[in-house]
Amino acid sequence: MPKPKNPTPEEAKKIACDTIIERAAIMMVAEVGASIPMMIDRMLTYCGAQAATLEGSAVTAEHFRRFADQIEGGLFWSITGEDKPSGGRPN
Repeated sequence: MPKPKNPTPEEAKKIACDTIIERAAIMMVAEVGASIPMMIDRMLTYCGAQAATLEGSAVTAEHFRRFADQIEGGLFWSITGEDKPSGGRPN
């Protein structure tokens, strides 16, 4: 996703957070030697635990379900190519 030329303070924070997350992922895989599935598992586990601490388990589970529905509905198709006749990975 292209970065805005003159981001608002909130957009700038999101860009900074995305950069930090990307660096953490690279560190886990390239420096620690974790597999990509392990890195994803650790990030999702951390996010789930933090959300459950703030919002409770039931609310967190509902957020994860809604996000899963959005993923199945095409949220990342522009990246995965699953909306193309010959693209994407089969489920």
